[in-house]
Amino acid sequence: MKKRVLLTLVFTIVGLVSMIAQTTALVTYEGGYFIKDGKEWTEYRPADKVEPWNEYKQYKEDDKFFYIESKRCNVAIPKISHDKIYVDRKKNGNWEVVYNTLNVHLLCPEGDALYYTYRNHSMKHYEYDGYFVRDNMNWREYRPRLKSGIWAEFKQTAEDRKYFTIESNNNIVYVPKTTKDDIIIKDKSNSNWTGGYAIQAVYDRSATYLYRFYYTNSGRIKGKGDYELTDKTARISFDNKCNIQVAFNGKHYDLTYTSIEIAEVDGKESILITIDKKNRIWLFDGTAKIECNTLGKKMLFVGAGSYKKVMEQLRLGTFRM
Repeated sequence: MKKRVLLTLVFTIVGLVSMIAQTTALVTYEGGYFIKDGKEWTEYRPADKVEPWNEYKQYKEDDKFFYIESKRCNVAIPKISHDKIYVDRKKNGNWEVVYNTLNVHLLCPEGDALYYTYRNHSMKHYEYDGYFVRDNMNWREYRPRLKSGIWAEFKQTAEDRKYFTIESNNNIVYVPKTTKDDIIIKDKSNSNWTGGYAIQAVYDRSATYLYRFYYTNSGRIKGKGDYELTDKTARISFDNKCNIQVAFNGKHYDLTYTSIEIAEVDGKESILITIDKKNRIWLFDGTAKIECNTLGKKMLFVGAGSYKKVMEQLRLGTFRM
């Protein structure tokens, strides 16, 4: 039976927003880390306990710190890694340094993606404690116990229904999107595959979309019947609350649509998603045509699965906006 490494996945989709009003954060220290989700904070100490070590509520913040409290104590979490983590053990205003901060990542509602890894209790050593940070198609790996800075850098080369594929000079890594699959690593020098990393939890905004279409190729339409495809993967995700996200060429675009309906284009049945009068997306069975200035005007995606589930709901009138 292969060894398993627990991998906590804290995941939000990268968007075009500033660092104001963070809803997510990861702050690490020697032996543990804090995760922020809105006003809720959770502390983990993987070497001592797989479950959360403590849970907190944020009660205020200033320019330098988040202030959180539990039944046990109050904690001041820094917003930059140069500052230390403080604790007020008796909740009387007497603050003392409790940890040296290793890394601080403050994330927007659609900020970076964080994957935190640690070893199972059955293993004696924790040298693989670490996490990945994703910024569009660029990924960085951190192993705080071994190095305070970046351990390795990767480029995302593909995405499908189940995995992100990222590559460095030495490895190809398949990062699963759900707890059903393990992370897989390939050593480029000897083509050996290794597994054993298990996803423990997923916090993924894109997973909240009811409908997701993954495309193997994307490209630009030059003229009628004339287009240029690349080997870039793409994705269109949407829900029935007028939210739609289009991802291609290393960027994610969050839009709001005004209507969704069945339409016919050049004799082909399609699903028409209207952003506004001038910006629209057509979903055909296996392909998508996009006319949207925000996305670069005329685009074409090919190689997706069937759209029949959504089409059937539109025909029956069960798709509710």
